[in-house]
Amino acid sequence: MLDHGILGVVDRQVRTWSAGDAEVYAEAVGGLSPAFAIPLLQHGGPQLGLTGADMTQVLHAEQSLWLHKPLPADGSALVTKTVEHIYDKGSGALVVSRWESEHATTRSSCFVKGDGGFGGERGETRKFGVPDTDPEVGFFRTSEDQALLYRETGDVNPMHHDPEFARRAGFPRPILHGLCTLGITLRDKDFTELHARFTAPVLPGDELRVEHWPTGEFRTSVDDRQVLIGWVRLSEVDLGGHPPRSGA
Repeated sequence: MLDHGILGVVDRQVRTWSAGDAEVYAEAVGGLSPAFAIPLLQHGGPQLGLTGADMTQVLHAEQSLWLHKPLPADGSALVTKTVEHIYDKGSGALVVSRWESEHATTRSSCFVKGDGGFGGERGETRKFGVPDTDPEVGFFRTSEDQALLYRETGDVNPMHHDPEFARRAGFPRPILHGLCTLGITLRDKDFTELHARFTAPVLPGDELRVEHWPTGEFRTSVDDRQVLIGWVRLSEVDLGGHPPRSGA
């Protein structure tokens, strides 16, 4: 069972990166975007630190990012991680963690199946949606080794490379990192803030249908099955005359 003693735990580490790390990320997702800051701050993956949890029952649920200033091509930063909340969702526990640095802040929510029902607060549910207007549509065929490419960014979760582990988790084979799908979806976009929810798994080799709206909303699907939905606060250079979406 998940150890609730992790709530409020603070960890500080210095992260160092180079232009080569950005190149590895770009190769893994097909291009660069500010989302590169997420694996940089959350090095090792969002699932790390969930003491006591059955890791075959842990799924990445949501991801947010706030960019405070552009990342230099190379550098280092002190990153402070805090486990902020453990919510009781009934069928599972939702663990919310935040990583903060001078360059960016990122927040991940991990759902631990079977660890709910402990009587805690349920927490708010963020609403996501897309406009009724036609989006810009693109396609990206993931490769069979896409998860292995993304693993090179530092995410060590065996769900994405160990066939036996993936089978015990209920998948036919290793699945693609949600953050890889997010990186592909947002490649070559310029933004200062993002919020996203992972809604279904992606298998390496799947073709992604990626939809973007000029107000910042996005949605990614596989065979008409939504796998990702969210929105970004577009930078001025990427707005093209359209007002940014409001909200946080």
